[in-house]
Amino acid sequence: MKQNRLLLVVLALVTVIALTLTACGPVDKGPVTFTVKGLVNSELQLTDAGLHKMDVVTLTLEHPKKGALEYTGVRLNDLLNKAGIKSGATTVTLTGSDGYTYDIDLATVQACTDCLITFDTENAGIYNAAMPGQSGKAWVSGIISIEVK
Repeated sequence: MKQNRLLLVVLALVTVIALTLTACGPVDKGPVTFTVKGLVNSELQLTDAGLHKMDVVTLTLEHPKKGALEYTGVRLNDLLNKAGIKSGATTVTLTGSDGYTYDIDLATVQACTDCLITFDTENAGIYNAAMPGQSGKAWVSGIISIEVK
């Protein structure tokens, strides 16, 4: 009788612990939609929810062809700082979902405090690079990754 009671108590305790650990698991569900990789201390694989949990800003930026527009997103430097840049890195490659890539000097990116990875207002999980002061080619659409080289 004592063994049955002890077994029930142990099972109840294991159940409570399992439920508690499950509740502490990651809340960031969904597919990875964006990565930061390459010469970084910690590769980032972010979901749309994960990007939205970062410090989101809305800025009016001057697009080289479209003029001044309002953009909402995450600062590119915040993403790079979160990943941590390894010494020797000199270039950042922005890659779009269509395979288009654009290389930009790391020092130029770091000097650009308003460069953003913006949220597409009509399609969750779609991002665009907003790169004020850079050519239109740097404004990569459908960006899926940043690689530090």
